[in-house]
Amino acid sequence: MVNKSRTCLKRFVLIAAASLLAAAALASCTSPELGDAEEAALRIALVAPVHASEQGDAMRLGAEAAVKEFGAELEYISFEPDEDAIEQLQAALAIVENGASAVLIDPADERVLTELAGRASAKGTPIVTLNDERTAKGVLTSVSADNEKAGRQAGEAMAELLGGSGNVAIIRSDRSDPDLERREAGARAVLEEYAGIQITDSAACGNLRDACWQAAKQLLDHARLDGVLALEASASLGLSDEVRRRGEQGKLKIVTFGSEMDQLELLQEGVLHQLVVLNAFSTGYLGVKQAVALLSGERVDKSILLETNVIDADNMFWMNNQKTLFPFVK
Repeated sequence: MVNKSRTCLKRFVLIAAASLLAAAALASCTSPELGDAEEAALRIALVAPVHASEQGDAMRLGAEAAVKEFGAELEYISFEPDEDAIEQLQAALAIVENGASAVLIDPADERVLTELAGRASAKGTPIVTLNDERTAKGVLTSVSADNEKAGRQAGEAMAELLGGSGNVAIIRSDRSDPDLERREAGARAVLEEYAGIQITDSAACGNLRDACWQAAKQLLDHARLDGVLALEASASLGLSDEVRRRGEQGKLKIVTFGSEMDQLELLQEGVLHQLVVLNAFSTGYLGVKQAVALLSGERVDKSILLETNVIDADNMFWMNNQKTLFPFVK
């Protein structure tokens, strides 16, 4: 069954890659037909998350669908794997200076958010944050998951995997992020309802997989654990590397967040057990929709909260979940 599922996953990856290449080729050969100069002036920039890979691709596809619907133009700014918050801030400030009508961004940290929002506010450029509910002057709306609810979903998933009893650790981010703090708070609130579950230890790491592997190694060297909750994709990947190195895949129950292709493969292999997933395609689509509404003078909600789903190896190929995990497959 696992081999069959892994074959299905690889087939989806190949179809997805072909679809993305076809879309890129089409975009290079055609130009948007804009009905008038006013439509042509709507230039919306999407600044990708750093270290995002497939999540960034899905957000871009959602944004592209929206600009086509609303008659705008999209400028997508992506980053290399070794680029981080500094490069994201520089790119975002440059696009504001170059006259973007609005900017969509999943900010890497607090500094990126505050400096960009300040510069954009001075120039009258609306900022829409994606996957981030933090506010700053210049940020007019956000499109994000309900992180407290997502955390509760993760906590329930872990409690079910453990049968209501066991020792659990949390691997959090090494940076201050209120959205991740809400995610952890939601998970803790659920786990603390189970008398048989103890949150015994914790670790922290950043966006680098190797750093998270080191954090996971130290954690597993010093604690006897039945489950680990990883608050970010990078933490789950580093933890998985250590679990596989020990030859203990499947024994340690791992619940995490995200839908990176590496995570999906680990889910199929039984190293990861549950993923709490946000529809990144919808995030990009709604971000553009909010930006267009703002530029048209419409009132918009300060925050749009999207639903998250819990995905496992059994349900990941259900039709509704395929739309979330593989938005580039038609």
